[in-house]
Amino acid sequence: MSGTFMLHQAKTEHLEMIEALLKETALWLKAKGSLQWNGILEGKDNHGTASAIDRGEVFYGTLDNELVGMFILWDQQSEWDAALWGKDRGNDFYYLHRLNIKRDKAGMGIPKMMINAAKDYAEKKQKRALRLDCIAENEFLNQMYCSESFDLIDCKEDFNAGEQINDFNLYQYQLK
Repeated sequence: MSGTFMLHQAKTEHLEMIEALLKETALWLKAKGSLQWNGILEGKDNHGTASAIDRGEVFYGTLDNELVGMFILWDQQSEWDAALWGKDRGNDFYYLHRLNIKRDKAGMGIPKMMINAAKDYAEKKQKRALRLDCIAENEFLNQMYCSESFDLIDCKEDFNAGEQINDFNLYQYQLK
């Protein structure tokens, strides 16, 4: 993949762009038969994207100045993270959420670029590790995180995710 990838911290003026990307991904997931992220299509934002932008936790990537994806990094656990990982009293970790790419950029290696950018950012901020969760039966995502050197830490079986119950794999990338 050629081109110049850059990571940007989203600002308030980027909210509409970020919300459009989240909606695009939610529509794509729905078309694939997944209920994951369905709340976005119903106007629910359980990640508080606007306030996360205000706190500097939302990032987007560009390739040759064109939007290609986004993610959220929290250094304080959400209720969701605490329920899956157990209560973390410090702020040694970043919790990666909502990693997604523009659908017309699939197959271009963008997720790897986004993940590497999140790793680099977390390392610069002197975090111990980068953590994330994903649905255990999502073979593609699980393979992707393993290929990016994330360690499978645990599987939370029959975890109540609101609208449905799923098994969730917990992954961690140990930083230097």
